[in-house]
Amino acid sequence: MIAHFLHHTKREKDVSMMYEDDYSFSKGYIAPVERILWKGKPAKGNLFSAGDLFMIPFSILWCGFAVFWAVSAIRDGAPFFFYLFGAIFVCAGLYFVFGRFLWVAYLRKHTAYVITNKKIIRKRGKRIDMLSAATMPPANTIIHKNGCGTIRFSAMNSYYKGSFSATGMDMNTFTLENVPDVLRIQQAIDAMER
Repeated sequence: MIAHFLHHTKREKDVSMMYEDDYSFSKGYIAPVERILWKGKPAKGNLFSAGDLFMIPFSILWCGFAVFWAVSAIRDGAPFFFYLFGAIFVCAGLYFVFGRFLWVAYLRKHTAYVITNKKIIRKRGKRIDMLSAATMPPANTIIHKNGCGTIRFSAMNSYYKGSFSATGMDMNTFTLENVPDVLRIQQAIDAMER
């Protein structure tokens, strides 16, 4: 009985430490007067976006041409430079066909969000971004078929110029991607002090 209690307590402590570690990055960015309204991580799934209707056929054509180029260069005994040139395009093609989805999944696994009454803090990989409630642009909420949602704040300042949404790095918007219970998050955003 005591061993079961100790094991159960240790497991709760391990889970609590793991949960704490996922959001400990935000501690240095939260003022004493702030309170946390919500914290969470992206859910799995929903790797495809509307832009993929164009990107997937384009990336298959790109990759097919690059492979054709590389095979032709090898078959015709072209100089080494042509092999290298073809290999670069094949790698780019493979990234656009497969790699970008793996990259998005990797980034989501290493992403966490914290919403306080004053700001939204996002950790994506090693990068930490913040969006102040005082300067928050309008938000667009997209609800996915699985019940998760994406909240996208557009019209960002010059720091976020340049959109790479097809590669999984959309720098033109501050986004809370594929988050569960999106309506609760929207309520937390509405409750922020502007």
